[in-house]
Amino acid sequence: MNAIILWREHKMIRRFSTFKFTPVDILVVAFICMFLIIIIQPACRKSRIESYQITCANNLSSIGKAMQVYTNDNDGKYPRAGGPTSKWSTQIADYRALNRNLAFQIGSDGSGGYVTISSSLYLLIKHAGLSPKTFVCPGDYGVTVFNPADYGVHDKTPADLWDFGPHINTEDNPSNHCSYAYHMPYGQYALTTSSDPGMAVAADRNPWMSISAENAKDFGQFNPDGDRDAVKAGNAFAHDNEGQNVLFVDGHVNFEKTPCCGPNKDNIYTICENGDTQIGRVPEVFFSEPANKMDSMLVNDSQVYKETTTKQVNTLNSIDLNKTSIVATLDCPIPEHKNVIWCSTFQMAWDKLKDDIIGEPIQILGAEELAARLNQVDFSPSNLEEESYYATAGFVAKGIIEQIHTEMKKRFPAEPAPVFLERYKTLPAPILAYSFLSIDVGFEHPFYTYRSAFDFKDSNETKTGVTAFCDQSSDADRDLKQVCEQVDIIYYEYSKQKGSDWFAVDLCKHTQSYQIILALVPRSDTLGEAVSGVEEKITEFKHDPDYKTLRKLRPIDRLIVPDVLYKLTHHFSELENMVIGNQPWHDQGYYILEAMQMINFSLSRTGVVVKSMSFIGVPAGRFGPRRIEEPRYFYFNRPFLIYVKKRGDDYSPIFAMWVDNAELMNPFQDN
Repeated sequence: MNAIILWREHKMIRRFSTFKFTPVDILVVAFICMFLIIIIQPACRKSRIESYQITCANNLSSIGKAMQVYTNDNDGKYPRAGGPTSKWSTQIADYRALNRNLAFQIGSDGSGGYVTISSSLYLLIKHAGLSPKTFVCPGDYGVTVFNPADYGVHDKTPADLWDFGPHINTEDNPSNHCSYAYHMPYGQYALTTSSDPGMAVAADRNPWMSISAENAKDFGQFNPDGDRDAVKAGNAFAHDNEGQNVLFVDGHVNFEKTPCCGPNKDNIYTICENGDTQIGRVPEVFFSEPANKMDSMLVNDSQVYKETTTKQVNTLNSIDLNKTSIVATLDCPIPEHKNVIWCSTFQMAWDKLKDDIIGEPIQILGAEELAARLNQVDFSPSNLEEESYYATAGFVAKGIIEQIHTEMKKRFPAEPAPVFLERYKTLPAPILAYSFLSIDVGFEHPFYTYRSAFDFKDSNETKTGVTAFCDQSSDADRDLKQVCEQVDIIYYEYSKQKGSDWFAVDLCKHTQSYQIILALVPRSDTLGEAVSGVEEKITEFKHDPDYKTLRKLRPIDRLIVPDVLYKLTHHFSELENMVIGNQPWHDQGYYILEAMQMINFSLSRTGVVVKSMSFIGVPAGRFGPRRIEEPRYFYFNRPFLIYVKKRGDDYSPIFAMWVDNAELMNPFQDN
C-alpha cells in the first residue's frame, strides 16, 4: 500500500516539474501585469498629487495664521520688507546683515533700499516663528527647504537672516526656496486686514513669472472662457496645472481650478487692464502694481519678464560697438553719426592719481592731448552726494586693494567686490587709482510701457523700431494725471515744421538729489557744449511770457521716450602702455598698464540707474511764433541728449550721453 502511494506522489511531482508556459500563457500574464500597471500607476500619481495639494494647503494655512500674528503687531499691515521708499529688486544687499538698514541698504534717514518679494515673506520666519519648510510646496519641483548651513552660514539661525539665502545666479537664489507668490506689497494698493475678504494674499507661484523665459508659460495660450486646456494654461505648475491653492484675506485656503478666483472673478496673477478682470496683463517684474484696490496681483521674484517688449540690458565691450564712442572728457569731439558716452568716474580716478600720487598734472608721453584735457578738468566731488561715490588711489604694496575691498563692502554692500589682475601683486611697485559711482533715480510715478514699436530715426535717416515708455495709458485718469504732473518741460522752442520742435524735459521734478534731463536739440561739437547750450536755453526759457503754461505736460500733449539700457566695458587704449613723463616716475619706468571704465546705464519707465567703475593701473618697470493751444509732441524719436546732474544751477553733469542711433536701444519684437 505504501509503495502505491509513493509511486503516485512521484508521478505527480514529475508531472508538475515538467510543466511549461505556452506563448499564450505568457501573453495572458503580461496583459494582466500591464492592466494592473495602467490601473495602479494613475491611482498612485493621483494620490501623490492630492497629497501635494494637501501639504501645500496646510503650508498656506500656516502662513495665513502667521500673517494674522504679524498684522496684529503691525497695525493691520501685511509683511513688507525694506523701508517706505524701498524698491523691488533682484536681490537684497545682505541677507546676513545685523539690522534692517544694512540688509536692504536703507539710508540713515529711512529712505531707499532694495527688496525682494521673498524677503517680505521671510519676515514671517523672523517675526512669526514659521519654519523655512512651510514655504516649500512638494509639487513645486526644484524648490528645496532653505538651510543656512548650505551657504556656509553656521553661526546664525533662519530667524537671524533676512531672506531665503543669497542671490548667486539664476539657478541658485532665494526664489528656489520659496514656492509662493504674494500680493504686491509695494505701491499704493498693498493689502491690509481691512481689505476685501475675497482678495488673494498668497498662492502657488505665478505661472507667467519664472526664473527664465523658457520655463514661463505662454500667456497667449490662456483663455478663461475656453476649453479645459485653455483654462489650465493659466494655472500654477505645482499641481499638474489643475489649479492652485490660494490664501485669502479672511484667512481661508481653497484649491481653485482657475486663477479667476478674486473679487468679481479677478485673475489673481494679472493686472486688471481696461476693466478686464479675467485676463488682464502679466505683471512686469520690478515695475508693476495692481490697477486698483480690488485687483489681486500675486507676484514672485523673477529674472525675466516674458513679454514681447521685454527689456534686457545689453552687456557689451566697446570694441564691438560700431556706432558708439566713449570719451574721457566732456570737451572731446563728438564723432559724426555716433552715440557718445561720458561718465565722471574716469575723471575721478585720474584726479586721485594726479593729486594723491603724482602731485601735479600728469604727463603721458605719446598721449599728450588727452592727458592735457584730463588735467584741465575741474570736476568737484560737490557734484555728487557723499553716499553716491567712492574714489581713492595708492600703492598695492601698502594695501590699496584691501582698502578698496573693505570700503566698497562698507559703503556699497550690494555691489560685488571689484576684481583686479593678479599681476598687480607681482609687478614692480604698482599704483591703483579707483573710483565707483552708483546713482539710482526712481520716478515718483512710473511711466507706461509704449505697446508698439517706437520708430527712432538716427542721423543717417535710418529708422529702427525700439521699445519705449510714454505718459499715457488706458488706466485710470487719476494715475495718468500723476504721471503727467511729475514732468517738467524746462525748455521748448516751437517750429513751423511739424516734428521739428526743440525741447528739454525733466522727467520727474520730484527726484532728489539728482535730476534727469533729456534734450532734443541740434548736435554740438562736444558733449560739454551740448550740455552748456541746453542749460542756457533752460535759463532763457524761464523768462518766456508763456512759461507757466508751456512748462506743463498737458493732457493734449504726448511724451514718448525710447528705453536705453546697456552695460559696457571700455579701455582707453590711447593711454594704455604709455609712459608717465613726470619725474621721478619717468626714471623708474612707470607706465599706464590699464585705463578702464565700466558703465551700467538704464533709462526706463521707472527711472534712471547709473553705475560706473574706473581704475587706472600704473606699475613701474618699463620705459518762431508759438501756438499754445495746439498739442505738442515730445517724441524723442531722433538724436537727443541725456545728462544726469545734481539738482541745482551750480552743479556740473556726472553723466552725459549723445544718443545718435539705436545701437544701445532695445529692438521691439512683435511676436
